[in-house]
Amino acid sequence: MGQIQIIVEGMTASGKSTIANLLAEKLGFKLMPEEFRDTYDLLSKFHHETQETHAPNTHFKWAFPMQLNFLATRFSQYLCASEEDNYILDRSVFGDKVYASLYYKQGYFSDSQFGAYLTLYDSLLRYIKEPRLLILTRCPIDEILRRIKSRGRQDEIDAGENYWRLLYDAYMPFLDFIKSEINIKNILELDISDPKFISTPERVNKFLDEVKSYFPERFN
Repeated sequence: MGQIQIIVEGMTASGKSTIANLLAEKLGFKLMPEEFRDTYDLLSKFHHETQETHAPNTHFKWAFPMQLNFLATRFSQYLCASEEDNYILDRSVFGDKVYASLYYKQGYFSDSQFGAYLTLYDSLLRYIKEPRLLILTRCPIDEILRRIKSRGRQDEIDAGENYWRLLYDAYMPFLDFIKSEINIKNILELDISDPKFISTPERVNKFLDEVKSYFPERFN
């Protein structure tokens, strides 16, 4: 088995995919974009359920199968990208736990469901190798909300501002989780709140040089 070279993590609209595509284009890595397998339209059913149901102690039908589906998809992608030493992965199995923990705290999972999720998550992690480098994109919540509104994807807009604020808060301790639970030695944070970052050659080149420093055998 090979090793994933770079994972780019970050919440929706934080610049994650922009950076993953940039690295693949400029540094010659292969890109495996975030895959979205949702044969049974579970995400749409989940959002509809949470928007329509506000009563306390409600049983949410779709949250748990939706998250298991995403976990399985991301694990499958991770294994596929690990077959050789040349891949960048846009989001990974590690970030899946952020979403699952948020949904549990919001009451969308029962205690037993979340326990089952954690058991499966921990079991799957035993079969994967850490990446050479993890890049975490950061962006203030107001800019994230502006981007979500600007790009006009209906499923993102329908999720509502409160959902995105909760997810933003859930992502804040992500690095602490990575450092405490997963043996990833090289971690790079990138603030990409300025929309002009990607069109400023000096800033882009400085970032690329920093990434290259983690791969001396490839770029020296």
